[in-house]
Amino acid sequence: MEQRSKIRIKLNDPVLITALKRDGAIFIARFVDLSSESMRIKLDVDLEVGSLLRLELGDDLMMTEVSHCEPDAGEFRAGLFILSCLQKSELNRLRREAVAGPA
Repeated sequence: MEQRSKIRIKLNDPVLITALKRDGAIFIARFVDLSSESMRIKLDVDLEVGSLLRLELGDDLMMTEVSHCEPDAGEFRAGLFILSCLQKSELNRLRREAVAGPA
């Protein structure tokens, strides 16, 4: 039996997803659980393994890659590998610096 060494936090929060490969298609999903490296979500759309997604939850932005997606009780359950995480305030700071240069 495989034992996970990472702690997984159970969630049921909504998340806004932009599928970068589907011409910026936007979906609403909900978290199932989250660890430091990956997460599981449930949504109404079948996601292609390997596709890149941008997730927005509150002030956080995450870039993820779909590791698996399978049908689950009329929905789809997807596993996502977290590639990067950034707060929107940090993104805004980086945008300002790109235009005006570092402060």
